Amino acid sequence: MKPWVFALSMLAASAGPSAAEVIHATWGGGGAAVLRDYFQVPFTQKTGIAARMAEVPNTAGAVRSPSASQYNVVEVTYFEAIGLAKSNLLEAFEDKEIPAIANLPKELVVRNKDGKIVGLATHFGYYGIAFNNTLAKASDFQSWNDLTDARWKGKLAVTRPVYATSYDLTILAHANGGSSAKIEPGIEPLKAIFANSLTTYTSLAHMNTLLTRGEVTAAPFYSTRVWSLRRDGQKTIELAIPKEGALMLPYVVVVPKGSAERAQTITYLNELLDAAAQTRISGQNGSIPTNNKAVLPPEYEQDLGMTREALMKKMYIPDWNVIVSDYEDRLNRVEQIAAGKR
Repeated sequence: MKPWVFALSMLAASAGPSAAEVIHATWGGGGAAVLRDYFQVPFTQKTGIAARMAEVPNTAGAVRSPSASQYNVVEVTYFEAIGLAKSNLLEAFEDKEIPAIANLPKELVVRNKDGKIVGLATHFGYYGIAFNNTLAKASDFQSWNDLTDARWKGKLAVTRPVYATSYDLTILAHANGGSSAKIEPGIEPLKAIFANSLTTYTSLAHMNTLLTRGEVTAAPFYSTRVWSLRRDGQKTIELAIPKEGALMLPYVVVVPKGSAERAQTITYLNELLDAAAQTRISGQNGSIPTNNKAVLPPEYEQDLGMTREALMKKMYIPDWNVIVSDYEDRLNRVEQIAAGKR
């Protein structure tokens, strides 16, 4: 039996047969393992509340399913949290129940139409320009518009339209004088980037391979993935933050409607926002803490080349409510761009 399994089972047993259990659903893989070992074990030791991970392929889909109430906490992307809130699928909380939000930027608290809390960003990654440093250098990507340069013809990769709609189009609009609501300035740059791309990557593993083998030079990509590659020894991969900033990608925990164990879940949510807990987790998965009082581990700051405070100044936080409300129309336009129809 793995040590963390033994620890959780013993703590749960000591709490008695009627002990509450908080079930946290997230995507499968390393992220779930980090939460088990570096959050749930210390959480149970501290509170006596049993907790376990449930790995699911589609977390937002899990919230929409008829059996959603089996989960107490589910991790989703920020824009998915907004969509779930609009569909009235989430439990709501008063501010006084989540005192830990005092150290959270207000933009990272998702609220419903009544102003109640329905989602909390516990960490974030960001969207920058990943590149292979044997083929390019950071100064080649001082602006998001540098990806449109003809010298990168056949040397880039792009993500699928479902993500390019929310991420690439949003940051390109911002970089060219637009906004979350005004996306037109991002359309032509997005067309140029698709035209420069060798391929559309179908998974994170696919993109990892394209970059590390030098099959492509650069791509808009996720900070946590670059962090993981570098931790695993792939020092040829770096991430540039253009002058217009990087797109902040918060990851949010929500509670499905009808979920049980409300009191224990509230304790769990507040602990997820704790500065020390977030720092501990970030040192293992490359995420950035959302708590303003959290600090990055020294070795992480060294690799990043800046403090969390300095990094925050480089983040662009769009209005996800606007993006979600107009998502289908935007997706249609991006799909047409990807298909070469415009």
